[in-house]
Amino acid sequence: MTLKIPMQEMVKLVGSLRLCGRDNGDEPVVVSKREMVMDEKVYVAVTGRDLENKSSLVWAIQNTGGREFCIVYVHRLIQISAPGAMFNEQKLRKEKEKAHNNLDKYLTICRQMHVKAEKIYIEMDSVEEGILQLISQRGVKRLVMGAAADRHYTMRMRDLQSKKAICIHREAPDTCHIWFTCNGYLICTREATRRDNLYVEGTSSSYLTQSEITNGTESAASSSMAKDDVQTQVALIEAASAKRETRFEMSKREEAEKSAVDAIKRAKEKENGYVNELKRRKETEKALKETKEEFEKMRLEAETRIAKSNMVIRNLQGKYSLSMKELRRFRDEQEELKRELIEVSKLKSKCNEEEVSPSKDREPPQYFMCPITQDVMEDPYVAADGFTYEGEAIRGWFNRGHETSPMTNRRLPHTSLVPNLALRSAIQEWLQASSS
Repeated sequence: MTLKIPMQEMVKLVGSLRLCGRDNGDEPVVVSKREMVMDEKVYVAVTGRDLENKSSLVWAIQNTGGREFCIVYVHRLIQISAPGAMFNEQKLRKEKEKAHNNLDKYLTICRQMHVKAEKIYIEMDSVEEGILQLISQRGVKRLVMGAAADRHYTMRMRDLQSKKAICIHREAPDTCHIWFTCNGYLICTREATRRDNLYVEGTSSSYLTQSEITNGTESAASSSMAKDDVQTQVALIEAASAKRETRFEMSKREEAEKSAVDAIKRAKEKENGYVNELKRRKETEKALKETKEEFEKMRLEAETRIAKSNMVIRNLQGKYSLSMKELRRFRDEQEELKRELIEVSKLKSKCNEEEVSPSKDREPPQYFMCPITQDVMEDPYVAADGFTYEGEAIRGWFNRGHETSPMTNRRLPHTSLVPNLALRSAIQEWLQASSS
């Protein structure tokens, strides 16, 4: 069960209109259904926030040239459920008091600027519907409302941004001149295209007064004709109101359809964006996979090159070790040759001494003898153990499979032989001296 708050003090063409009050503190005024519909006052639509539309009111007072103003506030009806009806009614009363206090502040501004003003409080299902019904039923000819909230104002602002302002601009009767302002600046104007003055019968007399219609038609000939005109105009206004409500519903439907189309469009755009993102992701994954494969290939090639380099380094290290060993061996042999040269030089000097004092029984020196054959050597060679042997004798020793020294019986590091040229020269000299 829902309870709809009844409309209070709403402008009605048939019945009475109760205003919330004037700025001079008079009692509320009841306007008869026979009262003239067209109203020359300047109406200023405001919101429920504290003095949010102060700039629109000040602009209206300074620029419209009006003498009397009506501050209009439309409060949207709320749906109240049965269990919380009492709480919501209290809340509604507080909101209504707050709205009236806000309207009173606007009236104070009008008094400070020395203009007459009154306030109108309306309760409707929507703000747009309340303003449109007010324009139709009171014949409002001049209206000032906000094009957007003041905080949204920019120097380049040229179009309406508020949905309510757009709806009023589109649906309001052609007889109403509307100014749309924002932050104290005029944004746009909707000019009135036609003016119709309706005349109705007063409550205190049984006849109608004649009045000239603004579009240039002739005055009524009799009171019966005036009554017929009033009934016709009322019927036209009701038809226009019904048409406007129909157009309002159609506009709502169009907006809903447009919103649905926009939602479908956004969904398709998001779907396309998702597909594109998925495609880009697959391409990125493919590129990443190719990069990983290329990196793995490069890593394997680098490892292979490193392994080859290590092998070459090991080979070079082995060759270097062998070279160092050969070098040390050659140095040892060089030292041995030097020692043998020293010995040969000593022998030579000794031989010279013996030649000076020869003896008949001359024996060959022991170092002229081969350790293997025990004969004087003809072709002496130095082995790896440092001893000198007859060349044929030491070669025969090696050929028989020996790898040890004939003198020390230790294993030789190699079987290479070096000719002992100095010793051979000494032996030859000795042999020549002995034969002579």
